[in-house]
Amino acid sequence: MVAVITGDIINSRNVNSEIWLPKLKEYFSEITLTTKKWEIYRGDSFQIEVTPENALEIAIGIKALIKSNSKLDVRMSIGIGEKSFEGEKITESNGSAYINSGESFEKIKNNTLILKSPFQEFDDYLNPILRLLSFIGNNWKPVTSETIFYTLKNKELLQKEIAEKLSKDKTTINKALKRGGYDEITEILDLYSKKIKQCLN
Repeated sequence: MVAVITGDIINSRNVNSEIWLPKLKEYFSEITLTTKKWEIYRGDSFQIEVTPENALEIAIGIKALIKSNSKLDVRMSIGIGEKSFEGEKITESNGSAYINSGESFEKIKNNTLILKSPFQEFDDYLNPILRLLSFIGNNWKPVTSETIFYTLKNKELLQKEIAEKLSKDKTTINKALKRGGYDEITEILDLYSKKIKQCLN
């Protein structure tokens, strides 16, 4: 099984793409190591194929990366399922993961994060939590977003080391993580990881 994240950047027309696009491409390249697994199209829409276990963490990483610019936000759907065909580009690939991702994206409405898998009980359990996660993430300020993005990417580093890398004070890092609900987010990620592994086994 695979997970497909479909998304689009909110307010992208109000910000020069040179500010956010290279960073997003770099992040996608780090995650997948092959351009066949991701694509950015129509200027501000994207798809990326990842493992089901890592899908939520990557979605939160994308959110934090995009919201490090105060004018931007992102809507995303995570589709989990099979991949029945692999095209030259991800937008040419097919299977239930792609269908689930596309269908749930159409239903996103006022929310910014939604999930659809073959496991109805899992979806019913997780989607209310994802709505709450969206609400938290929607209120991140750029400093909080940047700190969460960097901390998620470098879990092995101490806050002191993260502060050095971001040229910030350790207290600033600590406050930003608290404001952004980082500890609560990692608890949700652990819960998601445990639940999806139970579904897949």
